[in-house]
Amino acid sequence: MTTPEPASADAPFALPTTLPLLRMRISMRMLEDAQLPAFKGALLRGGFGYAFQRASCPQACWNHSDQCVLKTVCPYRQVFETPHPPDVPHLHDLKDVPRPFVIEPPADTQTRYAAGTVLEFVLVLIGQGIDALPYFFFGFEQLGRMGLGHQHARARLERVEALRPWQPTGPVVYQDGRVVLTVEDNHPHDLHPVLGSLPIYDAPTLLARAATLPADLRLELRTPLRVKARGTLLEQIEPAALVQALCWRLNALATFHGNGPWLVDHRALVAQAQTITVEQEQVRWVDWERTSRRGGQSRSMKLGGIIGSALLRGVPMEVRALLLAGTLVHVGKACVFGHGALEVLPGDDAMKR
Repeated sequence: MTTPEPASADAPFALPTTLPLLRMRISMRMLEDAQLPAFKGALLRGGFGYAFQRASCPQACWNHSDQCVLKTVCPYRQVFETPHPPDVPHLHDLKDVPRPFVIEPPADTQTRYAAGTVLEFVLVLIGQGIDALPYFFFGFEQLGRMGLGHQHARARLERVEALRPWQPTGPVVYQDGRVVLTVEDNHPHDLHPVLGSLPIYDAPTLLARAATLPADLRLELRTPLRVKARGTLLEQIEPAALVQALCWRLNALATFHGNGPWLVDHRALVAQAQTITVEQEQVRWVDWERTSRRGGQSRSMKLGGIIGSALLRGVPMEVRALLLAGTLVHVGKACVFGHGALEVLPGDDAMKR
């Protein structure tokens, strides 16, 4: 892993200001009975990538995007095979460029879906990934036509709702085959002339939210967390390692999908995280296996990690903001599948549940 390059120690703390985030609830109605896996992250990510390419690329590029003759980077390659710009020396040795989206699969483990039922999940678009929103619509439409699961059960993209920051609802931007023109008066951010203004999470929104949180927080690991420290995957919650991984991820996302690297003193943030006390930790390792067909070859991959919770005492304001950003972009390996999902709650409130 490449260590993020810190800015001057005198630089004020600020989250990446050119990295807006958009959370959307996707609703797909099943047209046929389906048997789906308990954890649907890989199913949605793998099938969607396949469908996205067919919705956005000429047939000659299907399964051969490395041979594309276009001089400009097409939406598919920008989203799924993000290239390293030759004129950007920052993170020049990074091999696994993060993708500008996260799929958050349903939290339940339901496997049987009868025709007529709705499959709901959340899609997070990051930075320039928001500009490809129309292609995401086309991709999920195509995914429904192609079918889900081993039975290829057909589905229909029914509704897409852009969620307002920290709220469970928001304006509908897609309904039954058409884009719905919506204007948000609060927090405008013009991204596409067809879509108007959307409710966006940005740096001021995150910082304002962090200011309302107490110094004692309950950290919930909702899906397997795969973060390395000292060369091995974490088996318990280590705030400093978590902050280091979040700094790396936000820096890489800002570099490749924003307008440049995130220039803050990352080492200072890690040092702040080292002052946090971890109490009431309850975590366990969960193994999760998926099949990868990348490169035309099928191979099994294990992507286990830790889930659980802990009480974090004495969390500095800057680290609170960083953890909040992590609840949106996730952290660690396999984020696009929904791994590394965090939830941050006030410590006292969480203990009373």
